[in-house]
Amino acid sequence: MPVAGRGVLRFDSAMIGELIRYWTTFAPERVRKFGYLKRLIALEFRAKRCAVAWEPHLRNCRNAIIKAADLCEKQRICVILGSGLLLEVPLSALASRFEVIYLVDIFHMPQVVAEAKKHFNVKLLTGDVTGVFQAMKERKPPGPHQPAPPPRIPHLKDADLIVSCNCLTQLFGPFTEFFENQRGFSDLDSDKVAYQIMEQHAKAIAHEATGVGVIITDVERYVLAGEAIVTRTDLLKAYKLPDTPTHTHNEEWPWLIAPAPEEDPARDVEHLVQVKVYQRNIETEEKKDGEEAAPDDRPLPPELDDKFTDGPAAA
Repeated sequence: MPVAGRGVLRFDSAMIGELIRYWTTFAPERVRKFGYLKRLIALEFRAKRCAVAWEPHLRNCRNAIIKAADLCEKQRICVILGSGLLLEVPLSALASRFEVIYLVDIFHMPQVVAEAKKHFNVKLLTGDVTGVFQAMKERKPPGPHQPAPPPRIPHLKDADLIVSCNCLTQLFGPFTEFFENQRGFSDLDSDKVAYQIMEQHAKAIAHEATGVGVIITDVERYVLAGEAIVTRTDLLKAYKLPDTPTHTHNEEWPWLIAPAPEEDPARDVEHLVQVKVYQRNIETEEKKDGEEAAPDDRPLPPELDDKFTDGPAAA
């Protein structure tokens, strides 16, 4: 169907282009079945259509990652979770700083594979960081009576910089859509699973990583009529990102994700983006002199098995 506001032109050009790309891109069946390939291709084409509107957001993301990289005491291992199309990733800058960079995603598009090959120290890791696919294999999928599994994040314990790159609000969509269709999930069921997946992911970056952790994510969605907000959506399902030791490097900005008529003939869609930077071994702003920090008794996630392997092959 034509996208609202784009009419026949949108159907004849961009949608046909997306369909051709879909059928000519090799991808594992799981990547197609759960909609990952479709989402990546849609993202690619929208990024081109909205390049001018997106540029401030992408520039801010790259700058935030570089600033976080320069906070690292050592620059050995950098991990980018949700590397996607590398739109927000300053790959050359990272490759010049770190000994090895791991780009982690469920699937790497051909252009990403080609870009990674330009840098001898950039490796591609393919797999599911949520742990949900493994839970499904073990017949323990999350649901009303089964919590979401711990995340499976490679190099969580030895990365000097680990970045959750605009993927937090995208982690659950493929699963909840599948569960709604195949298991009769209600909206409440889906929201609970979404909340748990985001919470597990964010807590791993904030509390369990040993290097500098960064979460870049959209948190709210606004539909705008001029400057007036028509609708507002909490993209984090009422979840709040963990507090950071200091607020020095935290940032926030608007992202004009869909200027009219991309989604609506007369209305813009804007997301609010937040960056949280988690540094280790520094005194918190709230901590009083001489006060001891409370021990962290949270269970650690299971050790990563060999599903994440170097190279572009899917897990």
